[in-house]
Amino acid sequence: MKLPHRAPLANLPTPLVAAPRLSEEIGVEVLLKRDDLTGVGLGGNKARAVEFHVGAAEVAAADVFLTGGGPRSNWVLTAASGAVQRGLAVELVMFGDRPPPGRGSLDLLDRLEGVRVTFTGDPARPSVDPVLESLFDRLEGAGRRPYAVGRGGADPVGALGYVAAVDELETQLERMGMAAGTVWLATGSCGTQAGLVAGFRRRSTAARIVGASVHRPVDECRRRVRRISDSTLEMLGVRERSDVAWEVLDEREPDPAEVENAGSLMARTEGVFLDPEYGSPALAALVREKSDLAQPIVFMVTGGTLNLFLGSSAA
Repeated sequence: MKLPHRAPLANLPTPLVAAPRLSEEIGVEVLLKRDDLTGVGLGGNKARAVEFHVGAAEVAAADVFLTGGGPRSNWVLTAASGAVQRGLAVELVMFGDRPPPGRGSLDLLDRLEGVRVTFTGDPARPSVDPVLESLFDRLEGAGRRPYAVGRGGADPVGALGYVAAVDELETQLERMGMAAGTVWLATGSCGTQAGLVAGFRRRSTAARIVGASVHRPVDECRRRVRRISDSTLEMLGVRERSDVAWEVLDEREPDPAEVENAGSLMARTEGVFLDPEYGSPALAALVREKSDLAQPIVFMVTGGTLNLFLGSSAA
């Protein structure tokens, strides 16, 4: 089934590589899906969602791409970079106040042409949402053609990026003569996991998908993954859907020592750097739960390059 229009922005397919030294160290077979190498902005998993959202904006003949998040948001930086690359003006809404230089993505966003940032003055993440709505109405009233996306791009359109990623991953595994036993990832806004769930349900292939939730309560994540994945399949007109085993683990308060050790483990065995908010907690959880996992385990390296240098974000 053909997917909706996507803007060709990311460097795809991203590599799927063996991790022999990591696998030997922890005692289970791990493959790395290098979605930190997508190449939009500072790369990362959000590029896949951006391709479909910018594609939808182009289909709608929009002239302004409107979205929001936090000053250290990987989504915001990637979305703005992709939209600018396709010639769209960009309006961003960020919670809180403008941080000092060197404390967020603003230094990088300032280098992009046609990007304007509005701060809510309220440190709460949800403060972005009403300002986005107001700005959309104001732009439309001024004769512009805005296309708006909520925080994180975690909706059925954004999830299409990981529906397509499942096709990509399955092709790579087939060429290696393998099938994934477990797909493991960090879960934040839930769009990536929802897309993976939808993608495997669409292909009727079996793999257990485990998300380590780093921001949201587990029950909320489960509802979001279920809702977004169902809506994505509805949008694609997929009626026959296989049962896919998936779950969410609570990693909102991980042991700091385990997180640091996990990041160091990946770096010293495979030369891959994991950020402290998403990648490292997810790997720490994998190491802890490894004995119960079907192999090989595909670990999604989702990126988070900003947080490598700034620490944990509020995105």
